[in-house]
Amino acid sequence: MPIDTRRDPRLVAALFADVIGSKAIADRDSLSSSLTLTARTLNAAFEPAIAEPFAIVAGDEIQGALADPAQAPLCLSLLRETLAPIRARATVAIGIVETLPARDRPRDPFAAASDNLAGLKRSGGLTSYSGTGPAGDILLNAICRLVDPLLEARSDKQWEAIAAYRRLGQQRAVADELGVTRQSVGDRLAAGNWRATEDGAAAIAAYLSLVCGS
Repeated sequence: MPIDTRRDPRLVAALFADVIGSKAIADRDSLSSSLTLTARTLNAAFEPAIAEPFAIVAGDEIQGALADPAQAPLCLSLLRETLAPIRARATVAIGIVETLPARDRPRDPFAAASDNLAGLKRSGGLTSYSGTGPAGDILLNAICRLVDPLLEARSDKQWEAIAAYRRLGQQRAVADELGVTRQSVGDRLAAGNWRATEDGAAAIAAYLSLVCGS
């Protein structure tokens, strides 16, 4: 079910993701298994920072929320790497969750994330952020527009190597797991623009840490 719990006033980063071209995926069981694994992985990896557990919604979306917005960029990276080769668009909406009656409270981050994801679907965009103020949102979304083409250009093997490298931390370990040479792993990381995308995520995380007081 979509996130609808409101326990107490708090700052959260609502993270909503949607599988791109899900209707064209014939193997529905495989899609469901991949989404389930991804939600489980995120909940385990970010357990201390989970404000709302990640769950599958409408058969092709993952929704969740973090109490520490600065962890959202890494969460997005892990989501995409776990889900690959299935591709996903995603949005992060930051805001205060209120216990006030609906008529009295400001637009919350969950509603914003839902609207933002719909906007990404219409525009064909891949990633967006909102809730940091006009100047902050312009800055973060400019970074996304630079990084997103690098993500879109990745091959399945590059996604595989990048996901394994995040998990294992050493190119030799990745090479052993994938049955390839260490040079091949390095080539896949470089061709997948791993460093550039990590730098982009780190820049966004640093900004969110600053403005959100993380």
